[in-house]
Amino acid sequence: MSIDTAYMRDALTRRLLRRGVSGGTITLPAVPAMVDEYVSMCNKIFAALGRKFSGDELAHLRSLLAKELANAYAGSNRSNIIITYDAPVGNVLNYHIQPQWTSLADTYNNWVATRKPPLFGTHPDARVTTLAAEIPDPTTARVLDIGAGTGRNALALAKRGHPVDAVELTPKFAEILREEAYKHLLSVRVIDRDIFESLDDLQQDYQLIILSEVVSDFSNLEQLRAVFELAAECLAPGGRLVFNVFMPRVGFMSDEAVNELAQSARELAQQVYSAIFFGDEIDTAAAGLPLRLMTNDSVYEFEKANLAPGDWPHTGWYAEWVSGQDIFDVPREQSPVEMRWLVYQKTG
Repeated sequence: MSIDTAYMRDALTRRLLRRGVSGGTITLPAVPAMVDEYVSMCNKIFAALGRKFSGDELAHLRSLLAKELANAYAGSNRSNIIITYDAPVGNVLNYHIQPQWTSLADTYNNWVATRKPPLFGTHPDARVTTLAAEIPDPTTARVLDIGAGTGRNALALAKRGHPVDAVELTPKFAEILREEAYKHLLSVRVIDRDIFESLDDLQQDYQLIILSEVVSDFSNLEQLRAVFELAAECLAPGGRLVFNVFMPRVGFMSDEAVNELAQSARELAQQVYSAIFFGDEIDTAAAGLPLRLMTNDSVYEFEKANLAPGDWPHTGWYAEWVSGQDIFDVPREQSPVEMRWLVYQKTG
């Protein structure tokens, strides 16, 4: 009798694995457009435990994952999908899929509790200070810093002499900013609320409105439109709005296959603080308002060129993040997405 040793080794291995007992938990960001990647991952893990799924079992797994991924993402763009599984002795593998939601405020409160400051760096953005330097008398030029965080830009502008209104949604950040302003006797009024709730406590004569690392947290175009409307209402004539936003490079949506990739990229981008907006979407959001686009610069290139050598990059994660590498694990020059500084001026 001839023995096929490779065949018999596989047979032994199957029996070995079926005598094992295992279990685990998989937690991943919820990205509905990438459901097939979740199925492939589970299939490989389960097969490695000796519980290879049939085609019907994989189809059922896919339908459950698709449903719960959609539920998670609809509930929050800071959601996770949690897959727990256990494999007792034998051929059976039990699994359970559930969504997990986290708000943006909860996420940043956790940053304060678990990360070593400074969370966003210590130096102001070069794009912001360059614009401020063009204003002859800072004491008469009021600034609105939306999403001011712990005050990296707001405090620097107040030290220059600008009266600053700083709006911050996260209570912990607002508390840190308020304490720093008080400690240094700076003219910073901290408004801790959602900027879109009301304009009643804002001024109508801001010379500069800033959103640094804020639009990257937006989940829809309506929020961007609201920013443009606020700027049109609250900027003085000739005043400027500056914000940074992730935009695709030319050709990113050139064919159907890339369109599918773009959908996956946009959903993952929401999970990694890198919301993507296309140029025509931004133009639509600004349409009909007295705002004119003045400059459109690469954040990476502008900040690197205009910050002092010791100040670049702002944080250890900054250079890769603004290059879109939190979305695509590729070298910077290959990334189809990057963060851009856009500067608008109020006309009339």
